[in-house]
Order: sequence, then C-alpha cells, then structure tokens
Amino acid sequence: MITKKRSAALLAGTLLVATTAACGGAGSPSTTGGAGSGEGGTKSKELKIMRTYHASLEQFQGSDNINDNKLIKLLREKSGYNVTYEPLPKDNVAQKISVVLASGDVPDILWIPGKADYFKLAQQGAFEPLDDLVAQYIPNLDTVFSKEELDAVRYDGKLYAIPHRAAAKVGAGVLLRWDLFEEAGLAEPTTLDELYAAMKTLKEKYDISPLTAAASNPGGFTSAFAPFAGAFGVGTTTVAKDGKLEFAWLQPEYMAFLETMKQWYEEGLIDQEFAINKDVKDRMINGTAAVSTTYWADALTIDRSIAEKQTGGVIRYAAPPIGKDGHSGIPEQGLTSLYQVIPKQAKNKIGAAEYFNFIFGEEADRVTTFGIEGEDYTVEDGKVVQTAEQSNAIPWRTLYFLSDTDPSFFARLEAKGFMPYYEPLTAHKQVREETAYAPSIAAWDTKFTELRNYAEENALKFIMNKRDLSEFDKFVEEFNAKGGKAAIDAMNEWYTKQ
Repeated sequence: MITKKRSAALLAGTLLVATTAACGGAGSPSTTGGAGSGEGGTKSKELKIMRTYHASLEQFQGSDNINDNKLIKLLREKSGYNVTYEPLPKDNVAQKISVVLASGDVPDILWIPGKADYFKLAQQGAFEPLDDLVAQYIPNLDTVFSKEELDAVRYDGKLYAIPHRAAAKVGAGVLLRWDLFEEAGLAEPTTLDELYAAMKTLKEKYDISPLTAAASNPGGFTSAFAPFAGAFGVGTTTVAKDGKLEFAWLQPEYMAFLETMKQWYEEGLIDQEFAINKDVKDRMINGTAAVSTTYWADALTIDRSIAEKQTGGVIRYAAPPIGKDGHSGIPEQGLTSLYQVIPKQAKNKIGAAEYFNFIFGEEADRVTTFGIEGEDYTVEDGKVVQTAEQSNAIPWRTLYFLSDTDPSFFARLEAKGFMPYYEPLTAHKQVREETAYAPSIAAWDTKFTELRNYAEENALKFIMNKRDLSEFDKFVEEFNAKGGKAAIDAMNEWYTKQ
C-alpha cells in the first residue's frame, strides 16, 4: 500500500522531472541569465547551502547559530560570499529534497544523502554537471579527492556531485586486553591458530570466554567478526572469483569460517551472549573478555575507563589474524553515501563552484579544523597547538565542512586523544569492498539490507547450533531465491566492465 508520504514524494518526483525538462537537460551551465549570474549578468555574492541535519546544530552556545557565529562571519569575510546555511530536517529528508527541487526555489549547493537518491536525481537531470565548473573554478578539488573517489559518483560519465569525503581509512581492529595476555605468558598471536591457542589458555587461566562481540543489531555480526572471516578470505561483502564478484556469505570459505566459529563457541571461547550483546566495552574494561573487534573511538573510552579503575589493565591492537591460506585483513572504510550537488536551477552556480574551491583551500580548512588563531588555538614553531578543551568548545565547526581533509581529520584525532588508537590500525592489512565504488544499482540497493540480515541471521544459527551446517547449501539456495542472484548479477554488469 502506498502511504500518503510516499504519494507526496512520488508527486514531487513527477514535478521534478517536469521542471527539469522545462529547464533543459544535463549539459553545460545554463546561459539563461548566465551560470552563477544574478540580474544584469553580474555574479551574485549571495550563496545558499542546504545541508543535512547534524547533532552539532544543537551545540551552539548563547545566541550563536549556524548563520551567526564567529566562524561563519570569518568564512564570509575570507570567501567574499554572503553564505547562509539551511539544515534539512532529521526525518523524511528525501521527500523534502524532492519538494525543494520541484519548487524551483533551490539552494546553490544541496546535500543529498543516499546513493540511490543521488543517482536517481542525477538521471532525472536535477543537477548541474560539474566537469567544466571544476576545470575552471575548483582547482583545489584535486588536493582533496582522488580520481577514483570522484569517478565513483559519476553518472553516464559525468560528474554531478562532490562526495562528502570521509578521511578515516579504517574503523575497527582486533583489540586485546594485553595485560591478560602478558600475565598468562602469551605472545601476540599472528595467525588464527595462534589466536585459538591463546584463547584456550586465557579461558583456562581466568575462567572467561575470551572473545566477546556485539551482534544484536543489524550489521553487528558482520562488523564484529570481519577480522576472523578475513582469515578465510571472506571478510567483506563480496569476493572476486574468475573475474566476477560473488557474495562472500555463500562461499565454501565462509562455511569453513562458520565451522571454526561454531567450534570456538562450543568450547566457550566466544562470549555465550554475543548474539544479544549491544556493546563490548564493559567486558573489555572489566577483563571478563580479552579479545574484541573494536572501533578506535571506543578503544579510547575503554582505555580511559580501565585507567580510572587503576587495575593495571592495558589494551593494544593486534594485526588481523592470518588464516591457513595466508588470508587476512580488516575492511577498508568505504566511501560515504553523502553527496553535494549544484541543482540545475541554482542561480549562482559559479559562486557555488568558487565557494567549493575556497572551502577546499588551506585557509578555510584551518578555520573549519581549528577555529580562529589566538582564540581557539595557537601556533608554536610552525605547528598548531590546540587543547581538547579548545577543540570541544567549538564542535559545531564541522558543520561548514564540504568534505573532510586529511590534515583536518588528523588534527581532530590529535586534539581529542584518538591518534594512539587510530594510527596503529592504519598499518594493518585492509581489504576493499569493490561494491562501494559502484553506482546505484536497483537490484542490489533494494535488496541488500534484507540479504545481509538473512545472512547474519543464519550465521548466528549455524554458530549456535540452531541450524546444522549440513544445510549450508540450502541456505545458499534460499539466499539466492530472496534476490541474491539477481543482485550479484546486476552488480557484475557494472563490475565486469571496469
């Protein structure tokens, strides 16, 4: 049944197609009045940006807000543009964007969350193609993005968006309660077999289930067990075989991974409540677990809590274990599904392009990274010095990012104390998920969440002996019948042409 909200979105989409058709198809910037021109052909200095909602919008102090604070005033002064921001709503964002685009009263820069929505609207001609604008007005783009990152958002060979880049290269790794390993006389395990032997020793010495995980939420199992699946070469969603992609969850290697995890679970090496856990931090803090797949931000929380308890606990990241065939790795952080576009009907396209260039420049990057020199940071011997208190006093500065640069990201890590936890992970082998670089593919996008959830549901059953592994082939048939085969076939239409 089509809901009223869905009907409204469909109507807005219909209006959008009609409106964009009337304004011309995808091509060079419109010459009606001049691309980026105001009345009389003079480029306007007024610029409107409509961005996605972010919790930082609630972190302003006093009378400050997104359009009235010391940083936005400085950005206006330095850029020469009277830029104003309007947040999109928390909910029903796609519907709001459709209504905005159909109305004709569009911002100059618009944020689009979601790969499927971005590619659908690009296909409809809602956005200005950016290649010419980039060549003429955004030379700083190449200092932030790789060609591969930009190519991933092309539609029909044309660039219609600047992706909101995430600078983090890795998210989680295998965290150890290193003090327990040392007390038990154990070396850092490098292989899956060594990890297994170490956990058997830890269980016997401390009467604990050494490996804990939080698999209760959708996607939780996949994330928590990725380094261990990686030892079998199936730690990502897909694997390449014979020049084509295949779902990792359907491979014989994945069955072997499940067999090993089932053994570990039956021997009490895996936390018996892992399937219902929502978090692993408490167990790592209390020493009732010694191994977990943990994000670097959570590792800082664990470390500080252990220090507060003064128990002498120590944590450290280990390299992902190597399997018998030499496989190992943790998933590489994928591309974000957040896109910044210039709507086809925008009045100030050149101004928007120039503002992109300004924000990607060193001066603006320093402002949005650190704030104002002398107030929010100092410079000593050519290096920025900013305390955690100074950084936390202006958390909303990230609202003005149009992408995350490496210098900005590492500066925030340093200021907030995350660097000792993030940096070790970057040295570990990372495995890339190829589908992250694919365009929106309907047969994949519409079924992926359901398919992943079904794979996780059955993985839990196999490990906990609620479904016998002799039925793995039957599971594969069920998965494909639910749309798995259609999804991977559609994805391979893209992949085999790369």
